[in-house]
Amino acid sequence: MNTPQENDFRDGMPFLGSRLWIDLVNSAPAALGDFLATDDGWHRWLQAAGLDAGAADALRSQALALRETLARLFECLRTGSRPKPADLERVNDLLAAGAPQPRLAWRGGALVVEEHRPEGAGPLAAIAADFADFAARHEPARLRHCANPECSLVFYDTARNGTRRWCSMAACGNRSKVRSHRLRASAVTEG
Repeated sequence: MNTPQENDFRDGMPFLGSRLWIDLVNSAPAALGDFLATDDGWHRWLQAAGLDAGAADALRSQALALRETLARLFECLRTGSRPKPADLERVNDLLAAGAPQPRLAWRGGALVVEEHRPEGAGPLAAIAADFADFAARHEPARLRHCANPECSLVFYDTARNGTRRWCSMAACGNRSKVRSHRLRASAVTEG
């Protein structure tokens, strides 16, 4: 898995949340606009995320709704508050649509059970599965908002010591360091 600094932006879009579902939440940053506002933007986002952009046009409105749902679930996980049943139902419906089904097959002279993914499960099922995996296996206390008050991005802190403050060191972290340096430099010249 890449560290956030290695792939912060792809095709001009932020992919720094450390999880696919968080990257969907970040697809409408206040400073950059909504990347899913058009069918073309939605296709570009899917391609940058490494997901199948095949029949994605029909899914854009569902993706917008899923993004809002996941943003609310992000806050529920981060704060330990109870999610709305409708939000869980939306994710569960997508999980059911993409769930592998057991299937019998004849292999090597014997009946075997294989997992078969439903055709057309699509990118939204993959995003829902990523959220479910996260909710089951990761520390919600490491979910963060960028420390830059002008930034609306969120992320999962994968730093060993859990002290990541910025959505991206290359963007907001660097701006903060430059600002601090300028303040110190001006204090020295005034003093």
